[in-house]
Amino acid sequence: MTDLEGVIAALRAAPSVAVLAHVNPEGDAIGSLLGAVLALRAAGKAAHGYLADSLPPNLRQLPGAGELRRQVPIGPPYPCYLVLDTADLARTGGLLRSRPAASVVVNVDHHPDNSRFGDANWVEPTASSAGEMVLRLLETAGFPLPPPAAANLYAAILTDTGSFRHGNTSPAALRAAARLVEAGADPAVMAEGLFGQRQLREWRLLAAALATLEVSADGRAAWIEVTAEAQERAGAGLEDTEEIVDYPRTLAGVLVAVAFKEVGPGEVRVSFRSRGTLDVRAVATSLGGGGHRNAAACTLWTDLGAAKAAVLPAVMRLLATSLEGRED
Repeated sequence: MTDLEGVIAALRAAPSVAVLAHVNPEGDAIGSLLGAVLALRAAGKAAHGYLADSLPPNLRQLPGAGELRRQVPIGPPYPCYLVLDTADLARTGGLLRSRPAASVVVNVDHHPDNSRFGDANWVEPTASSAGEMVLRLLETAGFPLPPPAAANLYAAILTDTGSFRHGNTSPAALRAAARLVEAGADPAVMAEGLFGQRQLREWRLLAAALATLEVSADGRAAWIEVTAEAQERAGAGLEDTEEIVDYPRTLAGVLVAVAFKEVGPGEVRVSFRSRGTLDVRAVATSLGGGGHRNAAACTLWTDLGAAKAAVLPAVMRLLATSLEGRED
């Protein structure tokens, strides 16, 4: 039995399924979660979605988002827990802390550093997104794909590929997106909901963050700060900061971008983005985090100054090592 077959067998055997994803969720986590919930319901399962953190504003319009339960730990007990887009069980934020001993944990993920924590594991690092994997799971199992589920899975692929701009935009990802459009996802509606309904607080927070933008002397690294004070002044929260790291990444010549986001006293979330073969996952992993080659993150239990002192030298070492012998 293959890993995918094991996952399908576990889901088929379960009359009810709790579906969950990682803390600080983004488009792939939420889109794949909601897509799975709606498809499992269409297959006759009692399925519900759970999160430990709140939704980013631009994802609240996704079909079924209003039914997501923010509850730690999950209750009531379920015979099966489907964990999506999550490399390690600790990243669920305690959702499975009191699950029944006899329950089955199903792990579906595309992170290369996944710890294979489930009773059934399907880990495919070459997949563009968890959304692409959920689509293949549903198709292989012969489960229904109602249009609202297709819309969510399309959102998952769209956001994790950077609107089909990032290096993980594979032929398989594009074919999956096409099948989802055929199943009822509307690209124009999804793009408007995800990218065309910004709130004033988001722009105020972005303005404050852009004022902190710094670039290394050689122009290959750029970083930005989002302080707790700036969030308070803008009336924004951490959920409004997900895409801020993409702004320094778009600067001409920048190969590595970093966003330092102050959660509170003594806690800083750090997001990394890179171009090409530069592996920022290695930096994030060395600091207790993880992710993908071109998109990774970690949390540091310190203040902003100390976080920058820990992260920026590691980024410069990555650039120096990766660019040895390279001619511009």
